[in-house]
Amino acid sequence: MRLHLVSRLATFLALLVILVLDPSGALAGPTGGGSGGGGGGALGRVSSGISSATHSSSSSSSGGQDHRTRDSVEDDHRCFDDEARPIRCPDRRERAAAAGIVATGPAAAAAPNHASAYFYAGAQKVQDSDGSISLELAVRDGRFGITGALSRYFERLPGGGQLSMSMPSLMASVRIDDLGRTAVFLEGGVVHVGTRGDPMADSSITGAIAGMRIEHQLSPRLAILADAQELRFGHDVRARAGRAGVRIGRVQASLRVLDFNVGPPLVGPEVGVRF
Repeated sequence: MRLHLVSRLATFLALLVILVLDPSGALAGPTGGGSGGGGGGALGRVSSGISSATHSSSSSSSGGQDHRTRDSVEDDHRCFDDEARPIRCPDRRERAAAAGIVATGPAAAAAPNHASAYFYAGAQKVQDSDGSISLELAVRDGRFGITGALSRYFERLPGGGQLSMSMPSLMASVRIDDLGRTAVFLEGGVVHVGTRGDPMADSSITGAIAGMRIEHQLSPRLAILADAQELRFGHDVRARAGRAGVRIGRVQASLRVLDFNVGPPLVGPEVGVRF
């Protein structure tokens, strides 16, 4: 299990480095959009709005700090692993040994006492812009978990070059349901937004993020999911984010939106894989 977690962490870090150190947008095939401080595409108008809000205020950006909750899916089915793949069901004696007690009665609903992890990578086509790429790594232990994520939006500028907006976040999570087929998570933590290539001025703001995530397992290979978050920054910059979709095996398809109060929503379909 430890080697499995280390392998996923290494993959995530490698893709994270490529995503952060790729200012030329090699990962982003330019298609349409067009923006800039004057506004062309949706990302350009969002960047312009953030720049105006942060640079017109004398105080430097601040943000909330909260480490409360986020995605911590543990398997509620004793005969499936955390990727919903069939495994051998432990017998009563094995369950008792894992729990550290002599099993006499319904002690079988305890959460797994081992850590698990998942890695997600997805690409989105953003309406009135170009697109985004997202990476996500979650580590879970029982009801609790921690998730690191990075989304990078990109848009071709009318005069050449590229505008990008990177949004890394770190969140903690707790699962609050009865460990049945429907998993409900509270999530919260810290998020940063930084723009690059804006003809007006690049911006950098840090704030708090909190929300809820729901996943319902219809079968071992089919699940529906939805999440919603509220983002709060300094300079009266706010945003709401949400996603709703379906996961079949390792493939996930969803509709995703990020809506700042200083520009149009960044919305569009997203397709990704989860390991």
